[in-house]
Amino acid sequence: MDTIDQAALQVDVQEEQDLAVAVQSSQFLWILGGLALLLLVLGVLRILLPKRKGNSVLLLGPSGSGKTTLFLQLRDGNIHNGTVASMHENAGTFLLASEKAQQSRPVHLVDVPGHPKVRSRVESYVDNARGIIFVIDSVDFMGQKTAVAEQVLEILAHPALRKRRVPMLIACNKSDEGAKAHTVDFVRKRVEREINQLRQTQSTLEDSGGAKFVDIIGNMQEEFTFEVLQKKNGMSVSSASCSALTGHVDELRSFIRRCVPS
Repeated sequence: MDTIDQAALQVDVQEEQDLAVAVQSSQFLWILGGLALLLLVLGVLRILLPKRKGNSVLLLGPSGSGKTTLFLQLRDGNIHNGTVASMHENAGTFLLASEKAQQSRPVHLVDVPGHPKVRSRVESYVDNARGIIFVIDSVDFMGQKTAVAEQVLEILAHPALRKRRVPMLIACNKSDEGAKAHTVDFVRKRVEREINQLRQTQSTLEDSGGAKFVDIIGNMQEEFTFEVLQKKNGMSVSSASCSALTGHVDELRSFIRRCVPS
């Protein structure tokens, strides 16, 4: 092979090598561009999606519904010498009673008194709330149905809870009372009916907060249900029976661990 052919061959080899380098560089730039785009999308989603922070679950509901007794059952697995209606919060960070021997994430549980004069203290805890357990007395429910519906509306309309779509569990306490206790299905449907009746009276809505409740309960031509609420606002409202007295609180524990995973 003469000198000219060798030179031409070297040029061809060099061109192929340059082309390969160019292709690799282009692929590398595409990969960098893809990663940059992915990071940008993740950053935007982090800003736009509701933030779920904290490890608090709040026990709310009318005075005398059994919140403090449930607090003790969830924390200690028993109610000791019983409780009376409290005017002060009970709060603590601990493993649930059934998890004492497990490597689980502690939960900050807060029992907020149901008396109207101290109920506003819930504002101190909503920013870190991951879940709401709304406790009702399923035996005395009919005597408190309107007050229960109003309190449920207060929670559903709270801006911080709505923004982060904090889930709620309606806990129907005193299931140990048998036939005296109203069923979970009855309580759930009755609360929905009471909310529908509340919105029929504009003055009631205005006294309770006006426009913010209208946003929650929706179009007057559309019947309110918790399922409709979840589809419109993303807030989940489930329900379960329980007994603080006998320790029947498995569904509450499961709800807490869905809110604050181990």
